[in-house]
Formats: sequence, structure tokens, C-alpha cells
Amino acid sequence: MVRRELLSLSLYSLLASNRGGLFIVFLPLYLVEVKGASLPVALVILSLAYVPASLLSPLVGRLSDRMGQRRIFLLVGEATAFPLFLLITFAPGWELAGGLFIGAELALAIGGPAYTAFVADVTKADERGEAYGLLNATSNGGAVVGFVVAGVLTFEFGLVALFPFVVAVMVGTLSVVLFLVPDTQVAPTPVRRPLREMGPVAEFSFAVSIRAIGSGAVATFYGYLAASLGANDLEVSIVAIAGLLTAALVSLPLGRLIDRRGEIRGIWYGTVLTLASYGIFAFSTEWAETIPGQAVRNAGLSLVGPGMQAWVARAAPAGHRAEYLGFFSLINSTLWSVGPLVGAVAIELGGYDGLFAMAVGTTLLSLVWMEIRYGEMGLRARLGRRAGTPEPSAGAPLPPA
Repeated sequence: MVRRELLSLSLYSLLASNRGGLFIVFLPLYLVEVKGASLPVALVILSLAYVPASLLSPLVGRLSDRMGQRRIFLLVGEATAFPLFLLITFAPGWELAGGLFIGAELALAIGGPAYTAFVADVTKADERGEAYGLLNATSNGGAVVGFVVAGVLTFEFGLVALFPFVVAVMVGTLSVVLFLVPDTQVAPTPVRRPLREMGPVAEFSFAVSIRAIGSGAVATFYGYLAASLGANDLEVSIVAIAGLLTAALVSLPLGRLIDRRGEIRGIWYGTVLTLASYGIFAFSTEWAETIPGQAVRNAGLSLVGPGMQAWVARAAPAGHRAEYLGFFSLINSTLWSVGPLVGAVAIELGGYDGLFAMAVGTTLLSLVWMEIRYGEMGLRARLGRRAGTPEPSAGAPLPPA
């Protein structure tokens, strides 16, 4: 039976993802076509919005743990971002519109660590894969609805309808947080643990997140790839929706797989799937051939995302979950956010072949690092067996240093 807290957080995820997925695809177009920015400037604004937001995560995560509060951080983030998104519609140029968007994303970052820690607070260690998978499923389902509605609105009224739609959705997210998300509390932790104890989580975060550079680049440019292969705006949306719908359908069973097989193994499988998707993209000759690539990529991310969150939640000491999840988000989101910039350089130097070569290279680096450090057939495991020491579970975290 799904807990009431997870149901309310799932509804919040369903509504919040309506806006999140749209920005990656539509925000550059909005800033270029409506506000007069150049495409490189629009992509820089997108990165500048997400990188500072990730830097804020450990601080607000620590504050959430210190206060023993989760819901208030969701509420403050949504309430602060609401007027900023509303004002974007009335901004006279790309400079102010971009600044408002960056501010809104910073505001939403206030609730991020508390949101992921909330899930860990109300679940057991062996059911967190399923819990994060459920939220991933509703998030992707909401993104599908968001793309469909936004596609219809922008087709009828142009891109000027984008942010009024976002504001309307935020009325729903605020209502869910106010009236449905329970105001549960955890034991406050006023004493901060030494930063050196985050060493294992830092290593894990880099190991699994190096591939995020390539993933972030592909997430931004797959629409341009489909367009370059002859897709129109509607067909680009079809490619995006196919991936999101795949993730919505498979996230829950894949989350249960993580609980059965372990977080590390789930992350490894998901990373291999994203690697396979880059091959499909690279050899696509028609836009329709990018659909299975995007479906495979999103299926892989449905293993990677919940697996990473469940691992960090397990590794975090009691009373420090939001701080540790925020620290992980700092590394993971920052590497993902620089992906579009690295991807732009790769395209400039080598075209789309250069882009996918970079994505494959960063993904292989993650796989090798994970296998050496955590894999059952990795160097550490082999040395342990030779020494006669028991081999750790593939899904178990290292204890804090």
C-alpha cells in the first residue's frame, strides 16, 4: 500500500514536472523568438539557471535537517518562484526575462533537497527504489501532459502562451503543498557533521555523474538533431513525448528492480542503456529513428535517477539526509548543467558526431569508474576476495569515513 505522503508528493511531482520538462525544449525558443536573444545566449541562460541552483542545494538541505522540516521548504520555494515566472511574460527583453528565470529556478531549488529527503523519511531502505521510481513515473507522466498542452497552446497562441501556462500550473503545485502534503517533522540536527565524512558520497557522486555531462548535452540537442533530420515542431514534440511516456510506464517496475538487485547494479544497467541510446541517435538517418533512441535513453535514466537517490539516502547518517542529498545534487546537477555548453563546443568542433563521441566518452568513464570502485567484478572486489574478506553487496553503500 502506497503511503499517503508518497501519494501527495506524487501529485506534486505530476504538476511540477509540467513546467520542468518544458524549459529544456521551449525556453531557448522562447528567449530567441519572443524576447530577441541569440541561441548561444539562450543556452547560456539555461545553464546559468541550473548551475547556481545546484550550488544552493547543500545549504538548504542542511537547513532543512537542522530545522527538522520538509514541507515549509517546498512551500517557500513555490511561493517565491510564482511571481518571478509571472513577471517573465511582461519582461521587455531577454536580459530581464533571463534574469527572472534564473531567479525562479534559484527559488525552486529551495525545496529540492527537502523533497528528496521527504521520500527517504517516509520509506524503508528496501523500498526507496520503488518510492523514487513512483515519483519518477508521475514526473514523466506530468511532463507528457505538459508537452501536449503546451504544444497545443503554443500552436494556437504562439510561444507567448508558455509562461502563463506555467503560472497556471503553479497554482496547482502551491495548492497541493498547502492542502495535501502533510506537515511531517523529523528530529532536528543542530550539530553539523565534519565535511570529510562526505568523502564516500562525493566519490560516488562524481563516479555516477561524469556521464551527466553527455546526458545534459544530448537532452538539449536531441530536438535539434531530429529537426536536422527533417522533423517539424510537432514531430520534435513526438520524439520528446515518446521518451517521457516510456519513463512514465517503466519507472515503477524499474524502481522495484533496484530494491531487489541493489542501487549500484541498477545505476550500472541504466548507464548502459543510455550508452546504447547514443548509438541509436548517432546512426539515425531519419527523424523517426530518434524515437527509439529517446525511449531507450529515458528508460536508462529511470534506473539511474532513483538508484542514485536511494544510494545517497541509504549512505546519509540519521538526521542528515537532506544535506547529503543536496550535496549529491550539487555535483550531479552541476555536471548535467554544463552539458549543453560542452555539447555546443563538441558540435562546433566535430558536428553531431563530435557530440555523441563526447557523450559516449563520458558515459564509458562513468562505467569504468563504477566498475573499479563498486562493481562485483571490479578491482576492489577482486583484491578483497584474494585477501579472504567478504565481498560487499552491490547495492550497499560504503560507511561514512
